[in-house]
Amino acid sequence: MSLDWSLVLATVPLLARGAWMTVRLSIATGLLALAGGAVLALLSSARLPLLRGLAHAFIGAMRGIPPLVLILIAFYVLPNLGLLLSPEAAGVMALAGYFSAYVAVALTGALAAVPPGQTEAGLVVGMTPVQRLVRIVLPQALPIALPVLCGLLIGLMKETALLSVISVGELTFATKQAVSRTYAPFEVYLVAALLYWAISIALESLARLLEHRATRFRRGTPALSEGRSR
Repeated sequence: MSLDWSLVLATVPLLARGAWMTVRLSIATGLLALAGGAVLALLSSARLPLLRGLAHAFIGAMRGIPPLVLILIAFYVLPNLGLLLSPEAAGVMALAGYFSAYVAVALTGALAAVPPGQTEAGLVVGMTPVQRLVRIVLPQALPIALPVLCGLLIGLMKETALLSVISVGELTFATKQAVSRTYAPFEVYLVAALLYWAISIALESLARLLEHRATRFRRGTPALSEGRSR
């Protein structure tokens, strides 16, 4: 089967706009999911049983409901309750809620991996709870959680394809439009797949860079490493 390159070139601008929308949605949703997951992780370890119960209930609900159902609820059900959202806002809110549960689980595990003796040492020297969290716990917990968080971001980018069902102009929706215009599904879906692959490679490269920078303290300085080797 030979490719019709004229059709491929004709669809590139439309697919490029869809790919850019996918990147924007992924970044916005990822930031919201990170913030929501951090709050849920803190609430999960709160002293008040009510707060812990609410956090665990939300995490369980988000992990048990398919993201497509959450998207449809946000777009079709919430307006009946007085909350009218644009397709983009509804999709971002639904996916952020869904992935915040998984972010919370990853952060909770990372926080538990920090030795309690270090936070106790911070308490001994007079640090406040916020200072212990920012200066002792987070610098050690984030490198542990970072590989999982980056994997979730790549998965989130792929899940943005579900937003095509509510007419969000991301890459999958743009691909459907291009197919209806050109009647060349093989060429169009091939280009779309390559664009998704390119975005995944870019996110994976960014993840490796962040992980390298976040764990550089574990590797030590070159001078120390050279001294150890001797």
